[in-house]
Amino acid sequence: MRSKQTKELVFTEGPLTPQEMEDSERFWIRKSQHSLRSRIQKGEFKTLSPFEEDGIIYVGGRAGGAENKIAYDNKHPVLLPKEHRVSYLITCQMHEQGHNGVAVTAGKVRARYWIIGVAKLAKTVKFRCVKCKKIDHKTEDQFMAELPTERLAPFTPPFLYTACDYFGPYTVKVGRNKTTKHYGVIFTCLNTRAVHLEVAVDCSSMEFLQVLRRFFAIRGRPSVILSDNGTQFVGAEKELKQMVKGWSEKELKEFCAEKRVQWKFTTPLAPHQNGCAESLVKSCKLALRKAIGQQTLTPFELQTCFMEVSNLVNQRPIGRIPNDPDDGSYLCPNDILLGRASSGISNGPFRDTKNPRHRFEFVQRIVDSFWKCWIRDVFPLLVPRKKWNTDRRNVRVNDIVIVSDPNTIRGKWILGRIIEVYPGADGKVRNVQVKTQTGKYRRPINKIVVIYPTEGYM
Repeated sequence: MRSKQTKELVFTEGPLTPQEMEDSERFWIRKSQHSLRSRIQKGEFKTLSPFEEDGIIYVGGRAGGAENKIAYDNKHPVLLPKEHRVSYLITCQMHEQGHNGVAVTAGKVRARYWIIGVAKLAKTVKFRCVKCKKIDHKTEDQFMAELPTERLAPFTPPFLYTACDYFGPYTVKVGRNKTTKHYGVIFTCLNTRAVHLEVAVDCSSMEFLQVLRRFFAIRGRPSVILSDNGTQFVGAEKELKQMVKGWSEKELKEFCAEKRVQWKFTTPLAPHQNGCAESLVKSCKLALRKAIGQQTLTPFELQTCFMEVSNLVNQRPIGRIPNDPDDGSYLCPNDILLGRASSGISNGPFRDTKNPRHRFEFVQRIVDSFWKCWIRDVFPLLVPRKKWNTDRRNVRVNDIVIVSDPNTIRGKWILGRIIEVYPGADGKVRNVQVKTQTGKYRRPINKIVVIYPTEGYM
């Protein structure tokens, strides 16, 4: 490279020297301070008492009397505008010396430079820092979606729209000195929030199909079943497909028209998308813990406990608890399942008639009364967004992310790239497909951390 002489800098071959580094720094400081001169003439920085020395503007302040006790750079830091690229690079350099928080980074900058609005600049630097994002593991979130149509379908039979989940296991006694583990399966109506519990011998797909048949026989066939991506549920769907494979077209159409159930799976590792079942699992497990304790029951005793616990849970209030005597009793799932809040048999008075239509009309009035109370007491509770009420940037294709995996160490999350997004009805992305070294996975956005967006940082 040929040497080139300028007014302030001399470029030569070979490695940089400390003097060249200092000259380069002073050169860029002078260039960045051009915009400050007009602002100083207008008296914009009177509180800082700026002064100029050797073409560089310094902060005057009131610390000039601390001679030989405080370094000159600390007493009179260089005044810099926040908007210039040099200020951003200086803040990045200080932040990378430990990747500390906003206050520590701003303090390190102030030791030598007085950048106007340094705290906000330090916050921007920390937000864009890839290493800090890897360390903090602050996952993404998005504006809470609208409720699905299955949750807002009054005047429908109980369990027409159902969510299910597994819980347990529970130790049961199957012989004199032999025990095994059984599991609980919860079915909950997405509208009435009624609960139905069943016992499963294991988590296999065939066992779950038996549980499903018992549920259908008692509660009827639902229109939609929502579940997570447990292996037993995925397997059950495959088994159902194999059962109808090879049937005649007429039989298949009759089966689809009369008995077909639509099955919806939530995104893997997204239990909040099946929150109706997850929240009631907690209530049922608490009631079972109080009822069973440390006892080891037989399978039929466990089934009996499940039936009693489901009845107790169905007696809970599901809406606003009335505080006025004129409002009547609270609303509970048993009101629609049994026509009364508890399992006790009412003594009447009933209308003495042989006309079955009068009895039918009486039952229909009970049902209509339940749904009127549901609209009055339950529906208003579904309106507010208790969290995720801030509109965020949509995750985009080619964003570089790290993927949260419960089976890995916290600091060893896998690096990946977004290859597909799944926007909702409102255009907000809440589920994505990520490509990593081990394969492609579908994940909710609260299980990923965007460390570098596809549009980059300006």
